[in-house]
Order: sequence, then C-alpha cells, then structure tokens
Amino acid sequence: MKYYIITGASKGLGEALARNAITDQHKVFCISRKMNHNLRKLASSLHAGFWYFEQDLTEFEKLPSLVHEIFSFIDPLQADEITLINNAGVVEPVKPLGKSSAEEIKSHVNINYVAPAILSNEFIKESLDINCRKTIINISSGAAEKPYYGWSMYCSSKAALNMLTKAAGLEQGSIDYPVRVIAIAPGVIDTSMQEKIRNVDIDDFPMKPRFKKLYEENKLVDPNIAAMQILETASSDSLVNGSFYDLRDITK
Repeated sequence: MKYYIITGASKGLGEALARNAITDQHKVFCISRKMNHNLRKLASSLHAGFWYFEQDLTEFEKLPSLVHEIFSFIDPLQADEITLINNAGVVEPVKPLGKSSAEEIKSHVNINYVAPAILSNEFIKESLDINCRKTIINISSGAAEKPYYGWSMYCSSKAALNMLTKAAGLEQGSIDYPVRVIAIAPGVIDTSMQEKIRNVDIDDFPMKPRFKKLYEENKLVDPNIAAMQILETASSDSLVNGSFYDLRDITK
C-alpha cells in the first residue's frame, strides 16, 4: 500500500499529483489553505482513501500536530511506501532585491523553505521506526542552480531547499530505516504560477518574453504528465539519497 502526503493540492501540479495518486487507488493526504472539491469528488467516486487538511503552511506551530494526525491514519504494517511531496510554493516577489518589502520576503521564505523544512522534520520523526520505502520529494527548480534577474528570492529559496535535501540525505545514511530525501525540478509547467510570470513588469523580470514564447508555442509541460513522472520517480530504486534531479533528464 502506498501513502502520499501532498502539499499545495488546491491547484496546479499539486492537484495533478493528488489526482493521479487517487486514480491509482493509493492513500492520499492533501494539505492546502483551501479545499479542492474536485479531488474530494473524485476520491468519493472511486471509494479511495482520501484525507484533506485545510491548513495554512505558514502557521508553523500547527504543523507538528498535523503530521502526527496524518500518521495516525497510516498503518505501518500495511505500508509499502510513504511519500511526502513538498510541492507548495510561490514565485512572488518577482523583482530584483531592493524593490521588495520585508513582508514579501518573509512570506516567500516561509512558504518555499521553512514550511517544507518543518514538514520534513516531522515526517522523519513520525516515520523513524517504520520499515518501508520512505521518501521526501522537494519540488525544486533549475533556478536553484542558476541565478535569474528578478528571481533573487525564488532562486535562493530553492537553492536552500536543495541544500536541505543534500544535508538531510547525508544524515539519513546512518539511520536504521532511512528516509530518502530528493529534490526534483519538474520543468516549466503550465500552471497559474506561469500566468503570474507572464504578467510581471519586464523591467523586473527581463526573462518574461521567453516564458511568454513557451506559452504561445504550447511548449509548457502538462501538469498531469509531470505528476505521473514524479510519482513514478518516487517509487524508483535508483534514486540517490540527497540528490537533485531534473525531471527532463530522468525521463529522456
């Protein structure tokens, strides 16, 4: 039996990840600020094991009890795989450093880095004595390894998430029942985040025309296809703990 914990399931890639896992009759726990009623209806129609938690990930003090509650629904004797997918993230503020407010910077780092770090911390705690394949997948970006004008916050928060992945993967090497911690860059996916990028001021983000061209030429990745590839990757035996993978390289 496979269990998936997916953040940011209200739309985009998170919704696609949950939809695929539900369709495949896996046990799915979704976390987002707002309920995704389409996922609930799908799970109900398929009589799938499905739980939805409407939770703001920046309410950090609530996250340990949330993860503890999720694990109360997981049967360790029946679990073949337990996977946490830290998918929730934001691209804003899209502007060079020096033009953002302190609140914008704080909000960005809280969602893109602090929340995944806390959730990963609690996942490792709760699953310590469970002997099955355990994986944390941090949804990263190629921007974690290459700077872009206007993405000072996005590049740096994803780079921090990648380093968390590397360090945690190293630490798990000495654990009896280790958790594999992996970062995956899914490519340029057709989501609302891309829509926001296409509408920013070009002075703040000179790469805007490139993303508009990808959209106009229908070259954005379908979220459903990316989701299927990520879930398939999560079950792979070949993943090296603490590593960063570009989905486009994995699926070539």
